[in-house]
Amino acid sequence: MATWYSIELNDDEAAKKTMQRVMDAFVPKYVGAGRPLDMAIFSSHNAEEKRITLYFSAKAVSLAMQFGAGSCDDTFVNTDLSLLVGDQRSIELLFPDAQPK
Repeated sequence: MATWYSIELNDDEAAKKTMQRVMDAFVPKYVGAGRPLDMAIFSSHNAEEKRITLYFSAKAVSLAMQFGAGSCDDTFVNTDLSLLVGDQRSIELLFPDAQPK
């Protein structure tokens, strides 16, 4: 699996603003790259720890670096993820073994 990048945010108003900035910054890069299916950002919410984690695919590395994300291992693939931004079909491409919930 290609290198993924992640950033953890507190589940608060500042996180919502950061997530909006990430989405706003993603769109022009995504369109400029030709809307590749393997360019996407996913999120995971941990209510108990009050944390949101954003996961950037390898194609979104420049955006990940812009927001201070670091590389992460692929153990998060077993986490309950939601597509934050990107093409819905990217889920099948990036997670071919995923089971729909």
